[in-house]
Amino acid sequence: MKDVVIIGGGASGLMAAIMVKSKVQDQANVTILERLEKVGKKILVTGNGRCNFTNKHVSENRYNNPSFVKPILKQFNVAKTLEFFNSIGLLYKADEEGRYYPLSENASSVLDVLRNEAKRLGVVERVNFDVSRIAKENDRFTIESKNRLIQEADYVVVATGGKAVPVHGSNGSGFTLLKKHKMKITDCFPGLTGVIVDEAQIKGLSGLRMKAKIYLYPKKTSKKDKKEALWSDEGEVQFKENGLSGIVIMQLQSQIARKFSPKGVKVSLDLIPYMTEEELVEHLEQRLAHIGNEEVENFLTGMFHKMLSRNILKQRCKIQLDGYTKDLTKKDLNKIASAIKDFDFDVKAFYDFDRAQVTIGGLDVKEVVQETLEARKVSRLYVCGEVLNVDGDCGGFNLQWAWSSGYVVGNAIAKKIIDNV
Repeated sequence: MKDVVIIGGGASGLMAAIMVKSKVQDQANVTILERLEKVGKKILVTGNGRCNFTNKHVSENRYNNPSFVKPILKQFNVAKTLEFFNSIGLLYKADEEGRYYPLSENASSVLDVLRNEAKRLGVVERVNFDVSRIAKENDRFTIESKNRLIQEADYVVVATGGKAVPVHGSNGSGFTLLKKHKMKITDCFPGLTGVIVDEAQIKGLSGLRMKAKIYLYPKKTSKKDKKEALWSDEGEVQFKENGLSGIVIMQLQSQIARKFSPKGVKVSLDLIPYMTEEELVEHLEQRLAHIGNEEVENFLTGMFHKMLSRNILKQRCKIQLDGYTKDLTKKDLNKIASAIKDFDFDVKAFYDFDRAQVTIGGLDVKEVVQETLEARKVSRLYVCGEVLNVDGDCGGFNLQWAWSSGYVVGNAIAKKIIDNV
């Protein structure tokens, strides 16, 4: 009888445990060691509590390290993921963007079916077990907790997650455990979170939402050519007291974290992307001719929320709001059009790990065997999920990585046990 221990009871850890136990059955004991008082707490907050657990459009190109990710996703793809969840009792649906949710629209449905399946198979959950050390001697592991609890194993899986949302379990402890075995951890940053911007630029906009085309430029760029943008996308932007958020901003933030320094870039919003700047100037001229002599503060009424109009006119264009439209010049209209088409913000920093959905960075993927995710430096020790340097786009891609990598690890361990290796 072999002993398999999964350190971390999140999405990938639960999947690895279920896969091992379902294949080896009575040939192994499978135990999950969870730092918190309950497994799967992070699953409960994914997708704003609805748990967007995969996506129709999963491909390796939605992740960093795509060549590493590709064969792992192939082993356990979206179709197999849906088949698995259907087999353990989850009903689900997809929205128009290809995101899959439980039919109940409640993340607890996903966690409940996973825990029920693990329990049915005989997987043991050992909670409040905060692992501090993994030691190996004569092909046998000894796992010790901070309060001196001991668990022994023949196979160990590190599925501790990264650093995102530490209150729900991922506090970076897995990186510490792996470093002790001389494994390389890359620099880590918050991922899929908002960006903190210059406070003067965002003053008065907190609480607003606006659909826009978003561009990323080097900060030193003066006259922006949109063809030279480092990255671009379109979506709803949420204005916060000191920054920008929303799905499209989260995608942008991950791009910055992966490739650039936050202090070296600026974000530009095209607030009316379906018009060229010349067409917008013409529209403003027609608007000016139509409204007659109004207060400047009301010039953009019907185009934008009043708070956004004030920011454009006063803060961006330095036009006094208590003036009158009859005094607006062609130069003023050009400035207004330019501000609308290039509503830019200097990025100062990212929101921290408490508000991030994923970790950018982690265990260098060269430290594991790609086909099995077994550590090259420590045989019979495996790694899956967010602890690896793999992160995906927002929309169910990171949970798909958890399911796929957990499956690969579970399958690899089961094969070794069955083959008595």
